[in-house]
Amino acid sequence: MPNRIRMMLLAGAALPAMPLAAQDAATPQGTSANAADEIVVTARKREERLIDVPAGASVISAATLEERGGATNVVDLLAGQPGVRVLDTASPLTNEISLRGSPTTRGTSGDPAVGLFRDGAYIGGGGFSGRAFARIDMFDIDRVEVLRGTQGALYGRNAVGGAVNIVSARPEFDNSAWVNVRYAAGNEQLQTQGVINMDLGSGFALRFGVDNVSQSGGFFTNSFLGNVLDNNDSTGGRLQLRWKSDRTDILLRAEHWEGEVPAISFRIFIEPRQGFPRGLVQPERSYPWSTDAFSRQEINTGLLRIDHDFGWAQLRSITNLRQRKASYAFDQDGGNLRDFQALRAAGIVTINQDNGLEQQREEDANFLTQDLNLTGTAFGDRLTWLVGGEYLRLEADSEQRNLRTPTTANPSLGTRQPLAVDVESWAVYGSLDYALTDRFSLIGEARYTEDTRSAQSARFDLSTGLPSGGPRFVVDFTTRPTNFNYNATAAWKLTPDVLFYGKVGTSFRAGGFNDDLGVPQQPVPIPGTYDDETVTSYELGLKGTLFDVMTFGLAAYQNNGEDIIVQLNNGCFVGNPVCSVNGTSFSDNAGQARTRGIEAQANAAIPIHRGRLRLGATFSHQRGEATAGPFDGQNLPQIPRWIFGVDMSLRRELTDTVALFANVNYNGQRGGVHDLVAPNAPPPFDMDRIDVMNARVAVQAGAFEFSVFATNLTDETFDIFRGASARRLNQPRNYGAQIMVRW
Repeated sequence: MPNRIRMMLLAGAALPAMPLAAQDAATPQGTSANAADEIVVTARKREERLIDVPAGASVISAATLEERGGATNVVDLLAGQPGVRVLDTASPLTNEISLRGSPTTRGTSGDPAVGLFRDGAYIGGGGFSGRAFARIDMFDIDRVEVLRGTQGALYGRNAVGGAVNIVSARPEFDNSAWVNVRYAAGNEQLQTQGVINMDLGSGFALRFGVDNVSQSGGFFTNSFLGNVLDNNDSTGGRLQLRWKSDRTDILLRAEHWEGEVPAISFRIFIEPRQGFPRGLVQPERSYPWSTDAFSRQEINTGLLRIDHDFGWAQLRSITNLRQRKASYAFDQDGGNLRDFQALRAAGIVTINQDNGLEQQREEDANFLTQDLNLTGTAFGDRLTWLVGGEYLRLEADSEQRNLRTPTTANPSLGTRQPLAVDVESWAVYGSLDYALTDRFSLIGEARYTEDTRSAQSARFDLSTGLPSGGPRFVVDFTTRPTNFNYNATAAWKLTPDVLFYGKVGTSFRAGGFNDDLGVPQQPVPIPGTYDDETVTSYELGLKGTLFDVMTFGLAAYQNNGEDIIVQLNNGCFVGNPVCSVNGTSFSDNAGQARTRGIEAQANAAIPIHRGRLRLGATFSHQRGEATAGPFDGQNLPQIPRWIFGVDMSLRRELTDTVALFANVNYNGQRGGVHDLVAPNAPPPFDMDRIDVMNARVAVQAGAFEFSVFATNLTDETFDIFRGASARRLNQPRNYGAQIMVRW
């Protein structure tokens, strides 16, 4: 990115000349500039103003997403949030969200270190595709609540770095509809979305939406087979029925979505070394794979939500059924026999290579979650109380197949390893928020969780059907961990609109089972199971509104982890004389760690003649290191040292019915390493410098809006992942047009 452009954007971030803010909601057209006062969230499982939540919390509103042209993947959805990083694996199927440097375990079946919620129901975990949201989750959004920092007391499992709750738009009691058609020329992608909302009378309302995307081109190709790797072709639908009376509000939802999403893709990138005397670097976005690559996913959901006002307390019940099916495949050796023989003849490769290797994985995860709570007030509304219970049942069946081309020396077709996981979890939780004075409050939150987790797995030869690899590839475990988590917070309102708070809390990340136990010749054995990670967090923060035009917020934190769950590698890589295939990632406990950071955010809405200018900026600095165990002193992986972003929107009314609109958003990161490394091994790969700018310009005329857009406007190229023999690249510049109609 040219320095001139970067300096202009950073200057825009400094315009508010104040500490940066704690919320990212655009001021909707026709509302006051201090609309942040009116934003209501459920961060503490009850409705309250965002600025009253004593935590690092932010909201991404539907209006903000519209300004950016929508979001259909987590990278775009959470772009610009302080302390938030999406570990981009090139496939949304295996992407992972990290908050405040929380650990990541890409390429494994480990649970995320961030609580993933949809309308208050937990949906994370349960396999390799359970660390991020699916496309259907990001369709027809009302808002996204991002809760940074330990949330274990109220949100339970895996909320080590925080929690993200996507709140979908519910049926409203009016008649309305919208249609959105978007075409991206770079990858020839057509997206069509539509929603209709109807007031049925007698307290009933209905909302129905459809999301479809198809794509005939792509940025990443398989040059050997002649197909596209980053394909998008999916269809989803959502039907909601709502009934509301004076005291009761009931929502019933059913949805289905399935299709293809971009496949896992990478290029071989080997520096000169033994077996590769001149190194080997494949083209940036064209890979000569002899086997096909794909990623597919299917989501089926049923939700029942009941809100009832007893007068003395409010009841909320959320029952959610969710089935998630996923599968993927990729070329494990990253090439083909014809090219390999040519490389050997030219002296570029001097080792023997087992070609035709392919890895396939699939899972079928079924969730049942039930959350029931009561909240109310006492002692003249000085005490706000909450008590609740939660039940989770997860049944997940998965299978990994490592396929190969039979040879005379080794006639096997490969191996298959099925894994059956069963999780049953019970929890009780509660909170007390007592206002000692009109400005000073003490808050206590607590949760007790009891889990039963079991897993059974074995490896079989695909040619004979017989067990393969011996007892080290057999998994048969049952664990029954319990966890007690708490948050203790003191909150002091310096003014009615400025809040200072301090908190200490704990959380846990669920241990689990590795469903990929590698290959027999791997230098590093893969354990079948690993234990829970526990974290104690300390935080100080300041947040609020100033001058009715700006929100701001600052936070500083430290997280101390025990038995941290990290991603490790079995030591294989293309070119390894002992194990010349791409390495297998797995999860394991790795001692103690400490993460420290500061974060800030500001958002200003400034009225101008016949319009409005919105300026938003975020900034965060974090650093994590192992403090005890085999990696003592190493920097924790996948934690950028700096994350920052700027978002600017300008709307200008030309006439009573015609308006011009423009949005520019920029996101960047600096520093960090990709992986932990074994003692005395070469140093880890540094993470690339990232600068991404997106832009959108629109003309609105009555119910119609026409816009043009560009993503990665300056066409930056960087690695989103670097390993010993493989690298993944970001998407290049894309551009197109979008039409929206509302009535």
